[in-house]
Amino acid sequence: MSLESLLLVAAGAAFGGVGRYWLGRLLPELYGTLAANTIACFLLGIITSAETVHLSPGTTLLAGMGFSGALSTWSTLAKELGELIRTGQNVRALRYGVATIVLGILAVLSASLVF
Repeated sequence: MSLESLLLVAAGAAFGGVGRYWLGRLLPELYGTLAANTIACFLLGIITSAETVHLSPGTTLLAGMGFSGALSTWSTLAKELGELIRTGQNVRALRYGVATIVLGILAVLSASLVF
């Protein structure tokens, strides 16, 4: 792993983290996390599809590992699901968990149609 690779991932992560922060502030409870994870899945779907047309390794590191990795927030998802379950909102937790999985899969699939 080169210094250039680390810097590309770090730069992407800085922007992805800021994006995640703002989505959490702009959208109502739970929707910021859902939006961040769905957008990250869509972007990774594009990157994965675009790699077949020779996307540069630097772009993959910057946008995929860095930006998408920092934008997606599975730890926050786990915290939110745990809180919903702890407070007895089991049906809401189930809907939220299923929506996250389904939207993530649909995002990747729809992104793959772009390429």
